[in-house]
Amino acid sequence: VLFIWPGNDYYNVDLSISCSCFAFSVGTNQGFQENHTFSFSAHYSNGITTAIYHPGHRLLLVGGCESGDSDVSRASRCGITAWRVLSGSPHYKQVTSYEDDINASQRRGFFRIPSFRLSPGITGEQVTQIAWSPDGTVLAVINFSGSLSLWDIPSFKRRGSWKQEEQPGFDEINPEWKTSLEKRKKIKDKEQYQSLLDVSWWSETALILARCSGALTVSSVRTLKNLLGKSCEWFETSPRVTSAHDGGFLSLECEVKLAHKRARLESSVTGEEDDCDDDSDSDEESSAKARYFGYVKQGLYYVTEMERFAPPRKRPRTVIKNYRLVSLRSTTPEELYQRKIDNEEYGEALSLAQAYGLDSDLVYQRQWRKSTVSIASIQDYLSKIKKRSWVLHECVERVPENVDAAKELLQYGLKGTDLEALFAIGEGEDQGRFILSGDLDVDDGPYEDFVSTEEEMEQRKEREAKKRQELLKKVDFSKLTLEQKELCRSRLKLLCYLDRLATYEEILGGPHAAEQRFDAEFFKKFRNQNIVLSARTYARESNVQALDILFTYHGSELLQYQLAILCNFPETTSPHEYSDLLPKAGVDKKGNLAFIPWEESRHRDLDWCEVPECRGVVEPNPVDDCHFLFEEQPELERFRSAKPSITLLTEWYLTRAQDIESNSRQVDCALSLVRLGKEQNIPGLEVLCDDLVTMETLVYETSCDLSLTLKELQQLRDIDKLRLLMKNSSEDRYVKNSFQWMVPFLHRCEGQGVGSASALLREYLVTLAKDDLTLPLKMFQHSKPDCHPKVIGDSDQLMSVALECIYSCERDDQLALCYDILECLPQRGYGPETDSTKALHDQVDILEKHLSVAEVLEKHGLQKPISFVRNSQNSKEEAHQLMVRLTRHTGRKNPPVSETVWRGLLQDLLDMQQNVYTCLEPETCHQVFVESLLCSGREENVRLAGQLMHCSAVSEDTPVSVSLRGKAHARVSYSRSVELVLAAAREYFNSSATLSDPCMNLARSCLLLITDCPSLVQEEMDLISALSRLEQFGVKVLPLQVRLRTDRLSLIKECISQCPTAYRQSTLLLSLARLLRVAGDDEAKRKGQVLTLLAEQALRCQDFKASYIHCQDLMAAGYSDGWNVCAQLGQCEAYSQLSARQKLMAFALTHCPPSSIQNLLTASSSLQTQVLYQAVNYKIDPSQAQKTGSELSEQTGAAVPGSINPTDLLHRTTARTLEVLTNTTTTTRAVLTAVSDSHWWRESLSLLRPLHGQAVDRSHTGSANQNTDLERQGCSPFYEELFNDPYVSTSEDVYSSYNYNPQEDFAEVLLRTGKLAETNSEGQNLFPATEVLLQLASDAFPKDMTLALAYLLALPQVLDANTCFEKQPPSALSLQLAAYYYSLQIYSRLAPCFKDKCSPLYRADPRELIRLVTKHVTEHAGCDWGDQELQILIGQLRLYSERLTDFTQAQVLQGLGRGVDVQRFSSDNQYKKETILGLAETLDESVYGISRSLAQRYSIPLWEVHMTHLEFLFTDSGLSTKDIEDRTEALGLFETLKTNPESFYTHMTKYVYPSIAGTDQLRLLFYFTLLENCGCASFFPQPAMKPDTHLKLLKKLKAVAIGLDYKKLTDEDSDPLKALEPVLTSQNVLSISKLAPRIPQKGGEALTSSAVHATWLHKLFWEGDQHVLKKAPQSDPDFLHAYDTCAKYFDRLLPVDSVNFLDAITFSPEAASKLSVESRLEITKRAQKVLKGISEKSKKKGNDDRSENSASSFDSALTHIQQSLTHLETLSHSFPLSLKTSQEELLQKYCRIYDLSRSEQSKVRHLAITMVMDGQPLERIEQLLTVSVGTSDLSVESIVQDAVERIITALSGDKDTLKDYADPLKVLEGIVAAVHTNVQNGGNMVTSEDMLAWLRPFCGDDSKPVRPRLEILQILEHSFSLSDQDIHLLVFFRSQAVLKACWPNRKVKNMHIPTLAQNTIYTSHINIITFPHL
Repeated sequence: VLFIWPGNDYYNVDLSISCSCFAFSVGTNQGFQENHTFSFSAHYSNGITTAIYHPGHRLLLVGGCESGDSDVSRASRCGITAWRVLSGSPHYKQVTSYEDDINASQRRGFFRIPSFRLSPGITGEQVTQIAWSPDGTVLAVINFSGSLSLWDIPSFKRRGSWKQEEQPGFDEINPEWKTSLEKRKKIKDKEQYQSLLDVSWWSETALILARCSGALTVSSVRTLKNLLGKSCEWFETSPRVTSAHDGGFLSLECEVKLAHKRARLESSVTGEEDDCDDDSDSDEESSAKARYFGYVKQGLYYVTEMERFAPPRKRPRTVIKNYRLVSLRSTTPEELYQRKIDNEEYGEALSLAQAYGLDSDLVYQRQWRKSTVSIASIQDYLSKIKKRSWVLHECVERVPENVDAAKELLQYGLKGTDLEALFAIGEGEDQGRFILSGDLDVDDGPYEDFVSTEEEMEQRKEREAKKRQELLKKVDFSKLTLEQKELCRSRLKLLCYLDRLATYEEILGGPHAAEQRFDAEFFKKFRNQNIVLSARTYARESNVQALDILFTYHGSELLQYQLAILCNFPETTSPHEYSDLLPKAGVDKKGNLAFIPWEESRHRDLDWCEVPECRGVVEPNPVDDCHFLFEEQPELERFRSAKPSITLLTEWYLTRAQDIESNSRQVDCALSLVRLGKEQNIPGLEVLCDDLVTMETLVYETSCDLSLTLKELQQLRDIDKLRLLMKNSSEDRYVKNSFQWMVPFLHRCEGQGVGSASALLREYLVTLAKDDLTLPLKMFQHSKPDCHPKVIGDSDQLMSVALECIYSCERDDQLALCYDILECLPQRGYGPETDSTKALHDQVDILEKHLSVAEVLEKHGLQKPISFVRNSQNSKEEAHQLMVRLTRHTGRKNPPVSETVWRGLLQDLLDMQQNVYTCLEPETCHQVFVESLLCSGREENVRLAGQLMHCSAVSEDTPVSVSLRGKAHARVSYSRSVELVLAAAREYFNSSATLSDPCMNLARSCLLLITDCPSLVQEEMDLISALSRLEQFGVKVLPLQVRLRTDRLSLIKECISQCPTAYRQSTLLLSLARLLRVAGDDEAKRKGQVLTLLAEQALRCQDFKASYIHCQDLMAAGYSDGWNVCAQLGQCEAYSQLSARQKLMAFALTHCPPSSIQNLLTASSSLQTQVLYQAVNYKIDPSQAQKTGSELSEQTGAAVPGSINPTDLLHRTTARTLEVLTNTTTTTRAVLTAVSDSHWWRESLSLLRPLHGQAVDRSHTGSANQNTDLERQGCSPFYEELFNDPYVSTSEDVYSSYNYNPQEDFAEVLLRTGKLAETNSEGQNLFPATEVLLQLASDAFPKDMTLALAYLLALPQVLDANTCFEKQPPSALSLQLAAYYYSLQIYSRLAPCFKDKCSPLYRADPRELIRLVTKHVTEHAGCDWGDQELQILIGQLRLYSERLTDFTQAQVLQGLGRGVDVQRFSSDNQYKKETILGLAETLDESVYGISRSLAQRYSIPLWEVHMTHLEFLFTDSGLSTKDIEDRTEALGLFETLKTNPESFYTHMTKYVYPSIAGTDQLRLLFYFTLLENCGCASFFPQPAMKPDTHLKLLKKLKAVAIGLDYKKLTDEDSDPLKALEPVLTSQNVLSISKLAPRIPQKGGEALTSSAVHATWLHKLFWEGDQHVLKKAPQSDPDFLHAYDTCAKYFDRLLPVDSVNFLDAITFSPEAASKLSVESRLEITKRAQKVLKGISEKSKKKGNDDRSENSASSFDSALTHIQQSLTHLETLSHSFPLSLKTSQEELLQKYCRIYDLSRSEQSKVRHLAITMVMDGQPLERIEQLLTVSVGTSDLSVESIVQDAVERIITALSGDKDTLKDYADPLKVLEGIVAAVHTNVQNGGNMVTSEDMLAWLRPFCGDDSKPVRPRLEILQILEHSFSLSDQDIHLLVFFRSQAVLKACWPNRKVKNMHIPTLAQNTIYTSHINIITFPHL
């Protein structure tokens, strides 16, 4: 016994039958340790049999023998005692009952008689087993006698007791004992097996009883009736059981078996065993005689001990014990049934099925699946299964192991899918059962009845055919149900499988072979596999026979893929193997070549379900799943055709052959396919066949590169193919291979094109001949006239090819081979003589001459190919070069050749010229020969050359006296001789190293040959002479360098640099320059260059005089390049001759380049400064100027008048100034110092200001005022023709007369003086020229605007120009000039130009410049320019641009005639902006352009203009959406608008979106496209849909929901379902429901598909549908039918949507008016039934409780419907009927409201409150609450209270509470009257105290108005008896009302009025006062 000891320790207590108790503590660390011992022997003298521990009561119950002591309790007498477990010694204490205690006290009495036991043996029964009940309150006890008793614990009261004989079924025997011989003998001693062995508890009310016989029952506690049924469960003898747990318990049994004895030898053949027993128990079965003899033998053995009489030895017996632990669990019949089936106990399972009404199909299904398929198994099992779907599934899915069974199974399935079954399903008679053909059910007869003989089958077929035709006429395939369609699909699949089985039989070799070779696994795959895939597989396996069978029996499915399937044959398979499958062509009846179709066949006739009418319904959209065929090779799809054209066949053969070659490299297979195609009459294969033959030759004969492919070969030219053929041919076998390979190839090429063979051969041989003539020679040798066979048979062809080969040879060592080829050619006269033959012979003759030339060249060591001779014979240049190379080659020979060789060479040259090079003259040969002699480098050869040419012009006509070889030769002409001599001399000169070089002597020798020495020869002689002069100056340089020196002057410079005093040897240097031809023949230039160098050297040596002499020569010669040295000398301060320097500076300024003018002017500006200084001083101080003038007059002889003109003064003082400056330098510096004095300038400017005023006055007089408004541009008369209508001042007219004397203003003189002074000071002393320039510019504006602009540009401060511009009259010209001025300034600052270059800025178009600068500053508006002055300039530019624009736009706006107020436009900025934006609202391009320009002008963002125009396009333009899109794209609006997405989103949503119609989906699509492209998604509110979602939704809704109001659909404040309802139809509801999750609802949640279907069903119910419910319901039957139609779609609805839909068709005003209550009730009942079915299905699917389709959702929906049912039933009660039939409209209204309320508490409460406020009796309110359902929480009192509270709220100021009632007090009066009436009638629903209690707080609230409180109290006073307090309040309110009317500012306090008398007096005093208005 294991239990927990006090202290939470585990103890194991061992009890022995001797009453000893040993307790061991159990621990995890120390193991078992003995804790204590105890002995129960004092209480159980006969020992202990059992014990059990009760943890709840901490009791140890011990069982033993019965006690004979009568003083103990009944339990103790029965051997059961209880012991309390103690923590200390004695550890156990017996627990006694009250009865034990009484008996114990009696035993302690005085006269107690002790009891004596007579025997220590057992006197009673023993307790053998005890067990606790599950709750621990009952103890079951088994005694040794088999009795059973039950005891209450801990009281030990016996509940009941049953002796063994009283126990039901105690004597039952195990049925197996009766059938087993071994166990049959136990029946004799069955009494010993009847007693109970073990007991346990199944539950508090059931016991588990186990007997020694093995019987086990679960019995009732009260009656011990077996709860397991009629029979008990049987185990082996003496089982043990445990208590029940989790619906089951365990049983331990032991099976004992004796091992069988060894079989006897003689019984081994028959297999029988010896069952005899040698046990002593077998003596009972022996005879008495045998027993007797046994006893005798035993006696004799005992006496004699002889082995003879010894008894036989007993063999040892082997006992086998099998222990089993069996679990018994409670189960249902279904579980037991399933277990029987699982255990294959089919008989018992069928019995269970019959007993409990279970489905017996499960047994047959299991048997069917366990057995192999055969005719017997079909008869025994499958035919007994009723469920059609299961049988068809087995027929379709299961594949038997043999072909006959497979065929039989398919045919059985076909019998159950025939027309009879189709009709039975349609009529609803099948009940899901499998019905065989013949109108017989499988339950009506056995399967054998369907198997008949052949004769009967024939007759039956005729009857069935006739009957089938009759049935087919009745079938309407368009109206088949789903089950009928599924039946047809199953039949189609069975027929397909049957056809596949027949095909498989054919593939296997017929029925007989199929029985042996049938493979079930393969057939299972084959029958389900795509037939095209199977065909492809067979093709890949090269199974031709199988593929032939497939094409024959499945042609309709395969023949369109025939070509593609054939492409799957392995490329290594020979096409001859599948030649029968190849497509063929033949001549049709019309004589045309056509495709020969495949001969098809069928296994059977067409079935009724295979007709197109049935297939179209069953398989409306057959899927073409053969795309896999073209996945790897998509190009094969073009060959998909059942009847391919001849062109397609040709293309297939070509493609297939190429694929075979490319994939396998087996040319023979590809060639075989092409040849087979040609045999099949396929055209167009010849070229590929030839290529393949060539490829075959290359691969198998020529040993070419094996990597060569057919594709590569086809890309080759024919000549390349020919070269490839002969590439690997050796020289020995070349001719043989040519006949074997090349000649057939040429024949094939000739077949493809006439003449191609000869051309190929020619090209091939010519190509060979380029590198070597050896192989062509062999070909020609085997083409001689006497050779047979010949490679080249035509002699003409032979000659032409030979000629071309010789001339094509590029080698120069093949001359001998050329002669050999020449010998192979036929002689003239061989063969027929034709013109071509004659021409060829002539060419051969020319070839002989060419060969002779080549031979000459080879003789002289200059080898050349023959082609060179032919190519150069007509080219003078090439021929001449050949002659030159030949002679030069001879001249370079070492040792030098003799004169004889030279003479022979000349003769050869002449022969070559005569025979071949006739293009050359003989003189040319002489010239070449002479030139080679001159260049040979030998004096004797030079002399020889002199003999062969004319050496002077006079000797040219003298005949030659020198003879070579005794013959007179022509001499070279004089001119040509000079050229040759010069060329040779130059060559020698260039090759010389020094003047003394031998080559220099040869050069002189050559030059001396020409006796008359012409200029060119003289030049060469001078060049030689110059070398000696250079050596005199010490210049060492190579002669060649002297010749190549392009700048010969550099040699002069080197001479001057080598000699410091060279500037004194000018004559010698000038002579050297002449010899060197410095500056060519330009003598002046040469002299000027040399003198310049000499002057520079003299200046460097400070020899100023010599330098000036040379400079004078330069100036006298007018050499302009000498200005530099003159300038240097003129600027030299050390040179004192200033007049000379002045001349030098004048010459330098005259001839210097522009870049040097400034520096030179600086040197001479001091003179002009002095002159101008004197002129200004004269204006300041005339006396000083007079003195200067007198001095000047004395010198010049002219008088100075008293008034001197500044201009005249300048002319007069110039000479004097120059003299002063010449005398001293100090004077110049003093003048410059004076000019730079600021005081002097201030005096000068003060003098200018009065003149400035005079100038202004003068401008208004005379002709100057003709252009004062600046309307015309003034210009100089010189530029008059460049302008349109310019203004030219008459005072500036230069060309009208010759006496023009320009006058120089004082301002101009002052400006010149200041600028010169500023220049001299190098910018240190700046001239304050601002006022001068402004004056000059103002004067020049009317006369010359260009000059005025120049003056302004010269201002030191550019901003000072604004003073001038402001004074000018406003005109377009003046404003444009100002803008141009500031544009120039801004541009020059932003992009400064180089000062040494003329900037293109001032040559640019002014308008373009203004536009460019304006654009730049506009684009960079707002940026930091970093220059404050630049910022001001930009502001000025904008100012004048705006003025100009205002000026222009004012004129433009006046011309538009749109009523624009020009004055307001220019003054009011807001009006200006609105006007410009208003102009943008137009479709006129010109007006729109004006608006854009105005916007840019007035800084109105272009974005706003584009936005305004876009809004106009959407709202008022009247354009279509497509036109708006085109215009938006054309104008580029979006590019600007997308720059500000947030504003764009705001404008579009605020102004554009409201103008778009919700049904204009195209425009909405464009609208959201703009928003999406602009990136406005982030600006949409968070729960709102984004533009991309709108776009996706619109694109899909546009196709399925035409006319949908999309704006209403997506509006957050509207219901999207109301927008969808008008467009929902049966055709689009499914599509729209799929889009539902994208449509938002109120609150941000998405719309559900269920809600969409519910909306459509609502519309379908009321309005019908064109396809589903074509007519709208009118009557109740129509509405019921409409509901049934709608109910079919309930599975698409969520429970909540189902409820909403049901409420809409039963509890809407429309339902109440159109449907009767009975119809509504019927609809609700049907809906309840449908929802219950859907709910059960949902529960089976196990939907999550959290989903909307959960069980809880269905429960709430069903609850809702149940309430609807109950409410509808209440409408037949008397109260609703009385309201409905009443004549009062108000009561009828109450009835309608109640009808639609569904008894919902809120609606009923509202109705009740309404009735109360309408003044209805309270009894009627009570009737309403009574008849309504689920309103038990409502009472009349609460309703009235709510109504009163609403009235109080309305009186407190909330008028919306009772907006339907004009006067709340009237309503209260009605309620009070109703309450009063009820109280008078004895009712107590609402009392007066209740009314007063509800109204008193309001009446006592001082913050509320007085009048309503007063009136409330008056109303209550009229109906109820008020209390004293209420009366006091009433009096107080009345007083307050009266006083407030008279004295509004006085307040009355509510004081306590103690007595009634005072109240009366107070009231009387108040009533004395009368008020007319009360």
